[in-house]
Amino acid sequence: MMVATHGWRGGDPKNMLIVPTETVIRVAAADDLTVFVTAGGRLYVGQYNGQDRGTLQQVELGSRCVRDAAVYKGQVVFVTDAGEVFTQDLEKKEVHPLPVLEPKKTCTHGQEEKGRRVRVRSVAAGSDHVLFLSNQDEIWVQGRGPALGLFTNKIENEITNPARVDFFKGRRVMQVEAGAYFTVALVEALPPVHHDPSLESDHLPDFDSYVRSCEQCRQETGDRVLFEDIDEFDKCPLGLLVRKDAFTDGRSDLLSPAPSRSSRNSVFHEDGESSDYAPDELDPTSGEVSCDGTTLNTPVEQRTGIELKEMSRVHKQSEGSDFEVVDCNDETEIGKEVSDRKLSSSGTSSLFINADAARQFISRQLSWMTATSIEQGELLADERVNNKYHIDSATELIKENVASAANSAASLVATGVRTVSDKVGQLSRHFSSSEVADGELHDLSPDSDPFILESSSQTLKPKMSKSETFNTSTGSLPRKLSEEHSRKKTHTRTASGGLSFPKLGRDGLLALDKDPKQVEKNSGIIVDGGRHILNTEVWAWGSANKGQLGLGDLSHRSTPTSVATLNHMGVTKVVCGSHHSAALTIDGEVFVWGENFSSHSGGTQTNDVANNQSPNKSSTTAKVEPTVGTPQRLELPEGALVRDLASGDNFLIIISVDGLVYYVGKLREEEKTAVEQIPVGDAAMRCRSVLCQCDSVVCTSDEMHPQVITFLQEEMKYLNLLKFVAQHVVKPFQQVTELTVRGKTSVTPYRDKVSATNDKNCPNESNQLHQTKQVLLDSYLDVTHAVASSISDMLDDQASDVTAVIPIIRQVEEYKSIYQKYMNIVCDALAISGLTLSSKEAITVIEKCPPVLSSLVPESKKKTNSEYFAHLILRPLQHVHEYADFLMKMKQDSETYYSPFTLDKIKIAHAHWKQLSNAAHKSQVEAESTKAYWETCSPKIMEALANPTRRILRDSRTNPINVHNAGRFSSHSFVLFTDILVHIQYSNFSTYSLSTMWVEPVPNTSNIQNGIHITLPEETLTLACPTSSDKSQWIYALQEGIKRSVMSKGDSGMQVMPRAPPLIRSASHTFTKNAQYKDATYNGQWFCGKLHGEGTMAWPDGRRYEGQFRQGVYQGLGRLEVPSAGGVTVYEGMWKNGKLEGKGIIRYANKDVYIGYLRESQPHGHGELKKGRFSSQAASVYTGEWSNGTKHGYGVLDEIAQGEKYLGMWQNNNRHGPGMVVTMNGVYYEGNFYQNKLTGYGLMMFEDKTYYEGELGAGGTFAGRGTLRYPSGDSIEGTFSGSWEDGIKINGMLHKGIAPPDEENIPKSFGKFSVSASQKWECILQECRDKLGISSGPEMNTSKQCCTNTSRFQIWDNLATQLEAEKQLASRQGGTVEFLDGIDRIPELKEELDYQHFMDIHTYLGRAFGCRLHPLGQLLLSLVDAFRATYGGVVAHPRLLPYAVQEVHSFTSRLFEIVRVLFPNLPGENENLLLESENEDEEDIVVTPAYVIHPWLLPHLYSPLSTLYVLYHQPKDEEYWQRLLKWNKQPDTALMTFLGVDVKFWLPEGTSLIESSRTIGTVKDQHFTEAIETLQMLSTSFSPRDKLNLIHRTFQQVSKAVMTKLGSNYLWSMDDLFPVFQYVVVRSRIQHLGAEIQLIDDLLDPHMQHGELGIMFTTLRACYYQIQNEKVSHML
Repeated sequence: MMVATHGWRGGDPKNMLIVPTETVIRVAAADDLTVFVTAGGRLYVGQYNGQDRGTLQQVELGSRCVRDAAVYKGQVVFVTDAGEVFTQDLEKKEVHPLPVLEPKKTCTHGQEEKGRRVRVRSVAAGSDHVLFLSNQDEIWVQGRGPALGLFTNKIENEITNPARVDFFKGRRVMQVEAGAYFTVALVEALPPVHHDPSLESDHLPDFDSYVRSCEQCRQETGDRVLFEDIDEFDKCPLGLLVRKDAFTDGRSDLLSPAPSRSSRNSVFHEDGESSDYAPDELDPTSGEVSCDGTTLNTPVEQRTGIELKEMSRVHKQSEGSDFEVVDCNDETEIGKEVSDRKLSSSGTSSLFINADAARQFISRQLSWMTATSIEQGELLADERVNNKYHIDSATELIKENVASAANSAASLVATGVRTVSDKVGQLSRHFSSSEVADGELHDLSPDSDPFILESSSQTLKPKMSKSETFNTSTGSLPRKLSEEHSRKKTHTRTASGGLSFPKLGRDGLLALDKDPKQVEKNSGIIVDGGRHILNTEVWAWGSANKGQLGLGDLSHRSTPTSVATLNHMGVTKVVCGSHHSAALTIDGEVFVWGENFSSHSGGTQTNDVANNQSPNKSSTTAKVEPTVGTPQRLELPEGALVRDLASGDNFLIIISVDGLVYYVGKLREEEKTAVEQIPVGDAAMRCRSVLCQCDSVVCTSDEMHPQVITFLQEEMKYLNLLKFVAQHVVKPFQQVTELTVRGKTSVTPYRDKVSATNDKNCPNESNQLHQTKQVLLDSYLDVTHAVASSISDMLDDQASDVTAVIPIIRQVEEYKSIYQKYMNIVCDALAISGLTLSSKEAITVIEKCPPVLSSLVPESKKKTNSEYFAHLILRPLQHVHEYADFLMKMKQDSETYYSPFTLDKIKIAHAHWKQLSNAAHKSQVEAESTKAYWETCSPKIMEALANPTRRILRDSRTNPINVHNAGRFSSHSFVLFTDILVHIQYSNFSTYSLSTMWVEPVPNTSNIQNGIHITLPEETLTLACPTSSDKSQWIYALQEGIKRSVMSKGDSGMQVMPRAPPLIRSASHTFTKNAQYKDATYNGQWFCGKLHGEGTMAWPDGRRYEGQFRQGVYQGLGRLEVPSAGGVTVYEGMWKNGKLEGKGIIRYANKDVYIGYLRESQPHGHGELKKGRFSSQAASVYTGEWSNGTKHGYGVLDEIAQGEKYLGMWQNNNRHGPGMVVTMNGVYYEGNFYQNKLTGYGLMMFEDKTYYEGELGAGGTFAGRGTLRYPSGDSIEGTFSGSWEDGIKINGMLHKGIAPPDEENIPKSFGKFSVSASQKWECILQECRDKLGISSGPEMNTSKQCCTNTSRFQIWDNLATQLEAEKQLASRQGGTVEFLDGIDRIPELKEELDYQHFMDIHTYLGRAFGCRLHPLGQLLLSLVDAFRATYGGVVAHPRLLPYAVQEVHSFTSRLFEIVRVLFPNLPGENENLLLESENEDEEDIVVTPAYVIHPWLLPHLYSPLSTLYVLYHQPKDEEYWQRLLKWNKQPDTALMTFLGVDVKFWLPEGTSLIESSRTIGTVKDQHFTEAIETLQMLSTSFSPRDKLNLIHRTFQQVSKAVMTKLGSNYLWSMDDLFPVFQYVVVRSRIQHLGAEIQLIDDLLDPHMQHGELGIMFTTLRACYYQIQNEKVSHML
């Protein structure tokens, strides 16, 4: 894109300037000097003499990058991108830093903190002052005079170091400009803050006196280091305390700046320190005016440190500025408020320091009393006084009537009482900010509108009104802006000096498949950005002798004062000349005020803002006034709209939207002010921005697309209309609606007594209607803000692609979403007569609208106030059609060339807006039809069915349809809405939801013609139409209604509808006739009138089912909750035909839990029941088989509370059959149980190895004949009764033992009454077989027979199906789906098994057993859980070890059977197959069931199994461990000598035994360390094979160590090997070595007990035996 820069002086472009070749971003000038700042950060200075073009020279600044500059008193003041400020003397060419420092702080504890450096982003300068705008949006000033804004009117008091203007503390100052002796600032208004009384007691620390280095400060603030500036409260436009009532929609609590002697302006010296100065005598003729309209005689300064936190108030919004001054309350309320207020000890609530200031302030504040007394009657001419007389009379009133009160107040203030300010602050109800030249008092009548500046022959004055009602707040927290909100409101200076606001980027904004959440988020950013753009305020202060402040008078201001007429007008830029100012709004309007700016185009001197004149209407020609005291809208030729402007000393340069340049001012001294176009640029290169100061002008031009210009002009006109309607219709209507909803319609800011009288007979509108109206008005404002954001984007965007500049193309989905939301809301309101105004609303809003609004409404829409209002509110819908037409013209523009890519984007955007346009037209027609129906239907139907989102589609009154075979005298009518079908019979009606309706035509027969069949959840309807055409139309209407009901209601007009309604859909329905689901409400998926898919069923009595349905019943994964008196029973799992089938969970109301398999919602198969809590008396866990809800088959009952465990058979919840019981007391008994009682012959064994064989009774008691045998060999034979714990009664004979004592004393009948291991847990294995489709029985003995019954490939297909089902189930449950890692694929199988193929099988089995989704993995986990439940827990008995070993062998055998079905080429159970590896590094394999299963089974069983081994071998292991501990206390030499280790294995070469005893006699654990470490790993391995391999590696490490010492040819003998290996065993310190040896011996494959490994294992056992049996005293 080509960019050209033009420079000239004054109003003649021919008087050219020399400008830099780079893009200029800032111009500063003096009389014969111009300073340029370029985009590259360079600084240039131009010197000019007369008409000469002058010279241009770059200022050498090194690496500094300049961002802004100004000329002040012969010096160039410039700001770098680092925020530093420098000055350069133009004569000496020297550059000096100008530090902008915060004042030093001193906390209440005496600690000081130096001021921090302030980073500056822009600078502006006047004749006597210079302004700095910091990165924190604060204004810092230097110089003298009232333009500083530091509350001083003494020009001789100069500020030599930059000082902060604390008036805007906490506010966001976006731009500040300087005139000759005044200042204008553009400030963003504070957002609404809702008052929270609950926070009033939370006193925040005074961070202005907080010093971070002070430890006491840190403790007082809870170590919260908060350095951001905290704005205590807001201020009214004129700087006084304001508040809002509770019914307003939110502004922050505000305070006025309080004049105080305690914080005067300080004179800053070069060293950065400040010293207070004594004030001069009061000067009543100084001409400065306070915010209340009186002369401000007391010179005061900024209120740094005066924190008026407790004086917060709630204010009312007023027209134009949204503010109103504080109203007075009665004295009682004031006193109560003061007494209730908690004051800070630091005195931050104090308003005065001495009595003089108190008296003067009270004089000013009580001046309203004079006006109040006058307003009671007529205002007489002889009572009108000038401002001086006004002050004097108020002072006399104080002296005569309230002298004692004033003196008392002064005394209280002087002595430190802080409550005076609270009382006095409430007295400032009425004030004026202007001087009255002719002595006339201000109009303070109650009916006057606040802040409306009216034109008159005199100087314009704002009028104030009393507040009708207000709420008193006893305190409020300071107003703070969050970081996130601050980021949203960041504004930056553009090249033209204006402001850019938050906007979206271009990346990805045209994506068609954009996430709806992202679109919603982006739309919010757009609306929020536009809200900030329109929410601006203009503040001015300084000299006003020529009206340059825009406040309607010529009185100076030393405090910032709001130019109320420009508040919330969307001002985006302000500029200043020597004695004039101008403001540019976002919609292209320019407002000017000051000298020589009255009706520049020849118009009358009128205040367009105050008189509400449409900016698009031209003024009539009249007399030109020399000075304008209030902002006037500037008329440009042909109504041109403005994109940028700049100001010289006495002229303006304006750039219109179409790139034309206008000069506003005097070309010659004898001429009047005029607006003239000056030739800059050409047809191809249009001016875009302008910079100006003094008489130097720099204008930038580039190419602008004509379509962009056209669109921007139309958008500005459109925004102007939206702003106008929002200000005069929407916002007043919002307040009326909000108050009506709250029930406070008696008093509003806009209502007079007439409206209340006229509305007495009007019925109250429903809350729903009021809420709809409120939402509609909010949406209208959102559209307004979006348009403002769109214009801002276009003004700042300089992209060459037209589609990247126009937001409705670049951000089509975001803007369409905003308009779509508005379309839905406005049509909802239209459908329920939400745009019909009541008489109250009409009087309050419409009849008070400015007359200019009438010109915006066609005559046909002015019949009623409601039509008037509806036309204005519906205007954005018309603009949607205009967007579509504009894009259509762009698409069909044959004169302009667009690239294919650009044209595609235009077509896409046009498709979007055309779709929205059609939807808007359709929605509006439907809404009007619905409104007409509600007006004609019966009130009963309207009251029951009227809904904002509901639309009528068809009515049987105009399109006949009836019930098939209806009676002659029956009355049936149907009304089709977008969500329901209404069947009306006489005065009754019934509704049918369209979302649960399926429609199909009925073929014509002799019984029915033109029939329609409707399927509903609980019934069906058959309707008949008169003609086939009616039938087709009704079917189409019904299908369309169903589609719209099924799709999103809010976006029904925008979604791409399917041709026919979906058969499967989600909907909600409450059953009334179905017996099973009566009164239940279902919410979920449907299929042709049946419950089908995911859904939730809830009953009023608390029952609730959530899960899957199929054909109207529970089917699939689900959860059913059934409440009862004791709690809630929960059924969770897989359902089939309405019953739980398969694996599931039942949580009973009494807290019992069943986990396992079920059938017909009853436990059936293998399962686990946990009863009670662990600490309760009835705590127990049953693990075993179930049948139809009862314990049946083999099972284990662990009665935790009784310390007893039963292992055996069950029948009908009773112990029945063979079984055994172990107790915590060490008692073990087994026998036959019958109906839960032990009867007949049995075996009982005790902890001391004594056992009893004979007849047993219930509970393990002696009950008949038997024999009691002791470990010593003695026995007693006879009749026994009683119990082992309580005593035994014996009638028999004692037999002394002859044979030696038997340590084990195990009877031959041990295990005779136990259940065989092969019969245990058969249900678990059968479940796995069923899943794989494997038949059980004798055919499983061989793989060939198995394959004849069930095809191997069918089994693998079943396996794949089961895996997929489990994966879907895990996904529905919300868990993490395990990675299958190929186990769902059939591995390649070979007829003959080789080494590599077996390793593939082994790898597959490892993955399958480790996966919870695989049937083998589920089988393994179930078996492990059963094993742990049987042999684990607190009742782990050593007598159970043989049974545990049997179960391990049984598990191995039965798992191997199932594995052989999958891999039939594996050898049989009793067959050993040797597989030799082709790789020499790999060992050969002997395939056995243990080799295949143990690696995956034993790691899970090892914990309970090893515990049993430890308990079983505990006595022997204790003997072994006792000796081991004693031996390990000895050094290596002593231990090896004792064990008989040959010295050649450990004695160093060349040394004798005596010598070595001196050197290594105390060394321990230094020999055969690698072998010892290897053997210590024995307890960390699980399978016997792994343990045996560790023993083998230990021998290898011993041999390696010996061969290293004696040579590699050394051959072992057992006499040498055994002592060495015994030393290794001793040093390994394996505590339960006997248990490890027994585990290996029990589970090792028989073929591994021979050969080298067998010898090594035997050696280890021999070592253990010798250590165990060695006498303790046998040690050196």
